[in-house]
Amino acid sequence: MSVATKVQKTIDEMEAGDPIEALYQICSAIDVTARAETGKDGRSGYKQFIHENLGLITNIAFGGTKVLNLHFGYDHPNDHMKRDANGRVSFQELMYHVVRCGLMHDTKIPDTLRFVDKNDIRMSDGELELPKSLIYGLLVSVIVAPSNGDEQCVKEAQLNFDRFPIPVAKLWGRRQELLWLLDVENHARRIRRETATKT
Repeated sequence: MSVATKVQKTIDEMEAGDPIEALYQICSAIDVTARAETGKDGRSGYKQFIHENLGLITNIAFGGTKVLNLHFGYDHPNDHMKRDANGRVSFQELMYHVVRCGLMHDTKIPDTLRFVDKNDIRMSDGELELPKSLIYGLLVSVIVAPSNGDEQCVKEAQLNFDRFPIPVAKLWGRRQELLWLLDVENHARRIRRETATKT
């Protein structure tokens, strides 16, 4: 199955309100894309791809806010996860060991991890809530990866960037162009905020 098919299925599942099935599809597309982008198989390529694209992923997910290091105090019995000095795991560790491996090997993610409609991250009583918008960030990182430049979805689809719709067909493999567009959009947003505070 092609990356484009997985991308289309991710979009379809998000529209149907099923973020877990959408994650299953996008995790598979990341596997293929990460191998092509990093030249590495398995977990190291997967984690590297997410880490290298974290600014883009979070920019999409949080409406213009780039986060280059995202860590969580999330407990999970997987002893393969690398933790920092404070015992926290990175987003890429979580996405590989908990989400991707959970879905691929157990067809589920733990009950203590949820993807929700809120646009913030919450950690409470050992439970972690992440915004569903991170799935769109992962989706975009796959679409714009240069190695996917020849991919095409069979159905017309579009993604909205701050009320500016862009057809997915125009995004395949065009990471640099999208990064430029997001930079311009963020600059325009800053100018609007500054203008609003002066009036």
